Amino acid sequence: MMNRTVRCLLLLWVSFAVSVSAEWNMKEFMITEWGRPELNDEDIAKAAANAGITHIFWTSDKLDLCAKYGLKVLVEQATPEIAKKIAEHPALWGYYLVDEPYPESEFPPLAEKIKALRQADPLHPSFINMLSTTGDFLRTYMEVVKPEILSFDYYTWFWGSNRYYEKLEQFREAAMLANVPLTSCIETSANPMESFEYISGNAVKLRLSVYTNLAYGVKGVQWFHAKGLFENGTTNLSKSGRDIAQLNKEMKALGPVLVNLRSTDVFNTAPLPKGTREAPTEHWVHVIGEEGVGGLVLGMFKDRDRKAFADDVEVDYFMVANRDHNHSQNVVVRFQSKWLGIAPWHKPKTFTRSVEQFDRTNGEWKKISSSCAVGFVFNLAAGDGELFRTTTTIQEEK
Repeated sequence: MMNRTVRCLLLLWVSFAVSVSAEWNMKEFMITEWGRPELNDEDIAKAAANAGITHIFWTSDKLDLCAKYGLKVLVEQATPEIAKKIAEHPALWGYYLVDEPYPESEFPPLAEKIKALRQADPLHPSFINMLSTTGDFLRTYMEVVKPEILSFDYYTWFWGSNRYYEKLEQFREAAMLANVPLTSCIETSANPMESFEYISGNAVKLRLSVYTNLAYGVKGVQWFHAKGLFENGTTNLSKSGRDIAQLNKEMKALGPVLVNLRSTDVFNTAPLPKGTREAPTEHWVHVIGEEGVGGLVLGMFKDRDRKAFADDVEVDYFMVANRDHNHSQNVVVRFQSKWLGIAPWHKPKTFTRSVEQFDRTNGEWKKISSSCAVGFVFNLAAGDGELFRTTTTIQEEK
């Protein structure tokens, strides 16, 4: 017969295992919109799905309707009682609490709401859209509220790009320190007058917003505002809505890969935006853009659930984004040893490296046949981004 001490330890272990398995883990890339067009419920859901929206803010009574159109719901006005009732609904994604909480006195009550919802339903997260304010305000928010997702809310085309990368750097860092996914709000119009009137260059500017955010590791995009997606009073996509629908299509292809990656580093090339940094000399991958053209973002990633270093094979991912919305660039990707700079009394490792590029049109990886041992060159369209995967096979030392 099992003695009492062993039985207690076993029960504690089972309890711990259940609690760990019940923790929420982001498994799908989120594409949502703020606000809803002035239409009937059926048309709202249908229009959102047709625009490539995958998640929607709505009340719990709309779960069945959203399931019909393949939408996941961030439930508004949820209470612990509601959460318990709907926790197993297939269209439920999480619970929306508030937009841009301020001042700091609002943080403790939000922390209590998250705690209560988590106790009622540990498998679905609470969502808060955060102000883009950084510094002590952001640190206090993270420490007190302990959000399950961090939402970055900065409209570079409305407000100017002078602080966009600086703030994005700080939000990425805060998300990494807390080990929570980062999402980002992007305006549905690049018109600097904060207008939804269509302007020339709208498509490529919104593309730049999406791909620079993806290079920084975001796991979801919130489009602000839904009125920019549709023609007034209809389900027809506006001109900007058609631009966004194309980007949504690409994110839906990239999403299953990106959501399972963890951001490890982000570097920029000259001219460096404020608050950013270049790749160190000894970093194993560098990107070089064209002179006289806006710089590049290099985002480095690892598989979220994979060991950082396997015994003989290492898999890495990187995304290169063009910060210039006016010019394409021929980009040089230069590789070197991951063990550059190791003390000379250690024997250097020998390895082979293969490189693949993600094809957004079919969701498949295609092998790059150029000299991947030292690097390769590719053309990057204005404002665009490309995702690559490298496999480094370490050869046995003789």
